[in-house]
Amino acid sequence: MKQPIRITVDPECTLGYIEYREPSSSDGSLRVLREPDGSVEEYGSKDGRENEPTGVSVEVSQDNEVVALEILDIDEPELVAIARDYARDNHLAFPNDIRAAAASRDPAA
Repeated sequence: MKQPIRITVDPECTLGYIEYREPSSSDGSLRVLREPDGSVEEYGSKDGRENEPTGVSVEVSQDNEVVALEILDIDEPELVAIARDYARDNHLAFPNDIRAAAASRDPAA
């Protein structure tokens, strides 16, 4: 299971960012949506669900490795559940409490 290298929460809003590797200039992002069967899937701009609202995205490298997960509102349980399920399905460690994990990794904390 790949461990996060950095976990941050924006102090001005509820945006959470869980980074698994250093980003590069060739990275892109995909939206992560819950399927009707309960699974989670990635969608790009060319997929048929591009207009559905989402609060979770995954940044991927050019070699299709996960760089980071971004959650637009960590206080929204369904968004955290989507990110957690995506992490589990992709063998990525995911914190039980994003705010606590971010605070424990903050050198100022």
